[in-house]
Amino acid sequence: VLGTEELFCYLDTYDLELDPHFDGLLGKHSKKPWEKFVTNENQHLVSEEAIDYVSKLLRYDHQERLTAKEAMNHNYFAPVREAAARGASNFNV
Repeated sequence: VLGTEELFCYLDTYDLELDPHFDGLLGKHSKKPWEKFVTNENQHLVSEEAIDYVSKLLRYDHQERLTAKEAMNHNYFAPVREAAARGASNFNV
């Protein structure tokens, strides 16, 4: 999903080396857009906020990932926060 180019950039940034065992296994793969994984069967579960949320969590570089607080404050959870603010105990996200 994230591709190997970003993996190798991450490894270079932090001066990390993969075990030589992985040299022949990884190959070279391009990054795939998240939208590529949306199908007719799952499109009702997908929103722009969901794709943005996942893309900000799934990063090789830990410095680029959302923190727990940032993740909780992401727009994906806006319906949950709004329902909690209204004091609703049953709501649909």
